[in-house]
Amino acid sequence: MTTREETQRRDGAGESGGDGSGGSRAVRRAVVGGVLLAVLAGCGGITAGVLSGQGYLPGDGMREVWNTSADGTSRAHGNGTWAVGDVLVRSRYDAVTGFDAGSGATRWTFEPPAGAEVCAVSRTAEDGIALVAHGVPAGFSSELRPGEGCATVTALSLADGRALWHTARTPLSGELRAAPDLVAAGAGLAVLRDEDADWAYRSAEDDPGRLDPDRSLRAVDLRTGKPKWSAKLPAGCVPYGVAADGRQVAALLVCDYRDMRIAVLDPADGRVRGVAPLDERQYTEPVRHAPVLLSADPLVVSVRDLDEAGHPTYLAFGPDARPRGRIASGVRNGRLPDPVTEPALVRIAHGRLYAVAAETDYDDVLTAFDLRSGERLWRREVADLDDIIGLRVAAGRVTALIDLYGSKDEDGLFVFDADTGDERDQRTFPDSVGASSGEVKEVYGHRDRLIAARWGNGYYAPFTAYEER
Repeated sequence: MTTREETQRRDGAGESGGDGSGGSRAVRRAVVGGVLLAVLAGCGGITAGVLSGQGYLPGDGMREVWNTSADGTSRAHGNGTWAVGDVLVRSRYDAVTGFDAGSGATRWTFEPPAGAEVCAVSRTAEDGIALVAHGVPAGFSSELRPGEGCATVTALSLADGRALWHTARTPLSGELRAAPDLVAAGAGLAVLRDEDADWAYRSAEDDPGRLDPDRSLRAVDLRTGKPKWSAKLPAGCVPYGVAADGRQVAALLVCDYRDMRIAVLDPADGRVRGVAPLDERQYTEPVRHAPVLLSADPLVVSVRDLDEAGHPTYLAFGPDARPRGRIASGVRNGRLPDPVTEPALVRIAHGRLYAVAAETDYDDVLTAFDLRSGERLWRREVADLDDIIGLRVAAGRVTALIDLYGSKDEDGLFVFDADTGDERDQRTFPDSVGASSGEVKEVYGHRDRLIAARWGNGYYAPFTAYEER
């Protein structure tokens, strides 16, 4: 989950670099000028100390500082992480836990009441508040009533784990499932969508499902839970997903089983500022194309199966919902990552999309695209068969964690200039940071440290912190 400051800092600034290839491991062990903090976290410098006397040269490598304990078997729903101040937060189906960013120690735990499970969380947090949707699974006997399924939304203070308020929502059914973009925190609002079994999306013309003209898309005050507005959507349209940021609210709409649209709403009153087809070139369907709202401002949507191979395409829109850049998987751009299964491989910052693509020879390539035009600004390869397993964009730098091919227990770190793609730094980890199977889901920076976040398998440590050695 990207932070708001990453997605907004220096929006559109900088010069584009050329197409090229770089990033071999030939000088990994060489002394690198500069310091880790300025590269990873945008902070001040750090003294090398006596590391060279212990066999390590400053700027050469990374070491593990602390590691949180693995938290057992997990499930597909309820997963997410946030970093706010000196607290790192991990959500999973059974609890939300806050950890101290300096030591990895547990600070607090929020558990849904009476056998309920977390089914969805907001992609981002605002002012230290995130949204947690939870409910009782179908068939579970509990005093938590009325209703089964994902029936409650809680605003959670990430500083201390306090529940600030709760509100009820209407779930689609009693099942709990992974549901991205169910709730969103931004623009001072908590925005959520209600559901109903009678409003099911049709996946074929002969499907008996129907679409009602109005479906609940509403906002409440993020801090107090006080109702703000209920959106008046175009006739025949129902919301599929929602995102929010400082200047606007965005919603994916289903207006027929093959007519998906993107809408931009005014955060003050929910008025629709603009609406447009999700893709002007072809029909889009919720089941087949599974769109995901990555960001409200800039407005970016990932859509599956628009190209012949079925890989993701990224669509950007203006504040009036008019189409901007189109960044598609294909021969030129390679296979772009799936933001649901590989969220650490795609970042939105500086008016650009930074993504890791797998090209025809299976080599990983880091590429920066302009969101307004969809044009590629620069391209950088890593060494043959090395895998990029996570990205962080901050302070004008792109930090890439690398699973080094042929090295069983050693991983690497490359740093590139965000504007040009020029290589700025290389380092190594003495231990494995993560496999290339999507283990790392997010990369954070805290003071002089780099922090890898993981979810989706309860046998992974939720967080591990590294620093220069």
